[in-house]
Amino acid sequence: MGTAKYDHPGYIADIGPQGQYYVGVWCPHGYPAHVHIGDAAATADSADASLRLRIPDGAFQSLSDDFETLCRRAIGQALNTGLLKSGLGGFQETRLVLETEPWSGPMQAAAKQ
Repeated sequence: MGTAKYDHPGYIADIGPQGQYYVGVWCPHGYPAHVHIGDAAATADSADASLRLRIPDGAFQSLSDDFETLCRRAIGQALNTGLLKSGLGGFQETRLVLETEPWSGPMQAAAKQ
């Protein structure tokens, strides 16, 4: 997940028929924080993520969400907007909507690298 991942390995979200996705928070130095989502079978780090949800500027430092809740919000937004309807197809980037209801499906910690 890059050099500024705060030593957090991310999660594997099981979306059922849509597949399993790697999801994690990535905060490269000098850039806004993002939640990255990628195919769990194809990638073990966010550099290969196909979907990037930007956390609004200035919001990351004051968020009350922990990493898991942020990742659940990102999955919820991706499902609600259809970004994960038929899997990830090509690179996509959008803004993370912090008011999105966190997804409540099965998610487990990814193995540390």
